[in-house]
Amino acid sequence: MIQFVVSGEMPRALRGRCLADPDALLEITRQARDKDGLRQDTADRFSTILHDLRMGAAWKRTARGRLRRTEEMLCTHIRPERRHDLALLDIGASDGITTVDGVRALRSAFGDGVRAVLADRNLWLLRYHRGPIVEYRAADGEPIMARFGPIGMRLASSRRTIEPDNNPLARLYLRMRKFRDSMPLGTRISLVHPAAWREPGISVMELDCLVRSKCLENRFDAVRASNVLNLGYFALTQLHLAVGHLYAYLREGGCLVVSRNEDVPTGEIENGSVWLKGPRRFRWLQDFGTGSEIKSVVDTWSID
Repeated sequence: MIQFVVSGEMPRALRGRCLADPDALLEITRQARDKDGLRQDTADRFSTILHDLRMGAAWKRTARGRLRRTEEMLCTHIRPERRHDLALLDIGASDGITTVDGVRALRSAFGDGVRAVLADRNLWLLRYHRGPIVEYRAADGEPIMARFGPIGMRLASSRRTIEPDNNPLARLYLRMRKFRDSMPLGTRISLVHPAAWREPGISVMELDCLVRSKCLENRFDAVRASNVLNLGYFALTQLHLAVGHLYAYLREGGCLVVSRNEDVPTGEIENGSVWLKGPRRFRWLQDFGTGSEIKSVVDTWSID
């Protein structure tokens, strides 16, 4: 489906019927560098634009204040002896604005000795162009969106289909391999919120939750995986693998929170569960909302 690309603030009535302009992320990032800070509405627009991007077959949905219940769980269950020098790993953190929220909540509760790694598979959007045609791709080459002036179309596919929304025009465009291969790379667009880059104690890391990173093993007092380890995104075997990686990243007694936001008529609610790392497996502590949808995966995982 071809849609108009909206550069400014997108009215709620047009969401889903128009495409957000990824180039606007560049302007917001420039404004953040040029000024002491962004106006709140401008800062929120960064996350709104990401909300319209589908990468790795998942929507990069994010928003300030979206994970307050997970923040409460972390403040409640992190070991008292680690609270003065706390390391948090935030998996699938998208633009990192919720990482900023989490770090500030933990610092408010425990003091300034809080550090965090903002980890996501997609941290950059690559802008290619040839003549009037612009194509946006993920860092791994996945086609995300193409545009011709104010007209654009989504190229990314969902996990349940191999084609981009069953759009024949998008399929035709993707078959133009010679033309697409000739497009030079123009700009890398950061998908990390300016507030996350500026927040002291937050480092940014590209991380696939299905690939073990040796440098992260036994480094963290808490891991949060919100809106990423979902049954709709991964097979059970993949979730089992990812849980094993998170276990390796935590120190003994470390806290794991896995959650997912659910849309309801009044907005969103958070459903999740909390565990502590034991000698060979996770020990369940608490559910919030209706609990994590992968609770049985975490509960049954253990070191062989």
